[in-house]
Amino acid sequence: MIDRKSPPATSTTTTIPYIHPKMIRLGNGMPLYLMEGGTEDFVKVEMVFYAGSYFESRPLVSFAVSHLLRGGTGTKNRREINGLLDYYGAHLQVEAQNDIVSVALFVLNKHLDPVLELFADIINDPVFPEDEMHSFLKNRQQIHIINQKKVQHLARSYFKELVYGEQHPYGYRVKTDDFNKVRRTDLQEFHRRWFIPGNAFCIVSGRVPRDMEKKTAKAFDNTRPVASEQEKQLPAYSMLTSGSRKVKLEMPDSLQSALRIGKQLFNRTHPAYHRFKITNALLGGYFGSRLMQNIRQDKGFTYGINSGIISLMRSGYFFIATQVGTEVAQQALGEIYSELRNLRSIPATHDELESLKNYLSGSFLRSFDGPFAQGDRFKELLVFGLDFTHYDDYLETLKTITPETIMETASDYLQEDGMMEVVVGR
Repeated sequence: MIDRKSPPATSTTTTIPYIHPKMIRLGNGMPLYLMEGGTEDFVKVEMVFYAGSYFESRPLVSFAVSHLLRGGTGTKNRREINGLLDYYGAHLQVEAQNDIVSVALFVLNKHLDPVLELFADIINDPVFPEDEMHSFLKNRQQIHIINQKKVQHLARSYFKELVYGEQHPYGYRVKTDDFNKVRRTDLQEFHRRWFIPGNAFCIVSGRVPRDMEKKTAKAFDNTRPVASEQEKQLPAYSMLTSGSRKVKLEMPDSLQSALRIGKQLFNRTHPAYHRFKITNALLGGYFGSRLMQNIRQDKGFTYGINSGIISLMRSGYFFIATQVGTEVAQQALGEIYSELRNLRSIPATHDELESLKNYLSGSFLRSFDGPFAQGDRFKELLVFGLDFTHYDDYLETLKTITPETIMETASDYLQEDGMMEVVVGR
């Protein structure tokens, strides 16, 4: 008879069944990684370009280029492109970030040839029609105007400005008028300079066809391989590095206040990254965290509060974020700083640490579930110049970390001095 009164046994993941990719370098120099896995006759073809907002000379250009790739090519307009994607049951997914732009295609293998040809046309030969560009920017401008009335959006954008400075691409806060300044020539030049095989890599995951190398080479080998030395040069940006800075933004009609606290830190290449990630999880990285127990469960100030570490290619930052009633905003700030002090001085109990390890172990294992997920995790390694030992090291750190190590890590990196603070609300 099943014992329904006792919980099942738990264990910490110690190994991950990695799909080790086959690496091929195409004739134009672009690395192609083939990750075979899964049971469905389906593939994901992902092109990753080092062409995020860090590389743009005018705000919004990278974002606009990325989302207007499918606006029309030299041979097809938007309607024809969308019609073909729908006809073959394919899906195009575009994501523009600070450092990279990802353009991913999901397609059944039986339709791969015609859709891959279309995919290459979208990436290699976008024409950025004026009407498509103006319509897209006008729509995004309206969304931006609406977001200026949302406390959470404002707290996030002002926080990054505090951390990196208003002139740094990591910290620049988009203005409403920026949407009016983008020109078609900006998009064309940005695409010509950065969307080239010499500035990209490609990951194919799923049931990879045997002749995938040949198919990919046919689609992309005839494009300009590398940028000139002059094109590779980036403008020099000054980055704020120290000092506590605080912003209080008044929103008279707001019923809630958005709080954001944090600081510039490091990215996943830093030696302390794994132990800090675990330390952060105890603080506010999952539902059983100390911040959730205090601010949500005990005080009832919010529905949710979280903390995290964001890795960028040239930096990284730590943050705590929540929304609370305006009348308890100052109390909530006090409790957040109290939990930071407790993290440095009160060791995790045995049950607290075991619960944390089990959660992190399980969520980490789930993040490798299937070839597409494995492709996403492998992409992280490529962007930061790492290999699979990075994930092995994380599992080893998770297995061996102690309450004392967590307190030491918090003492090293989570002192109140140097914290940025943003409060947006009434």
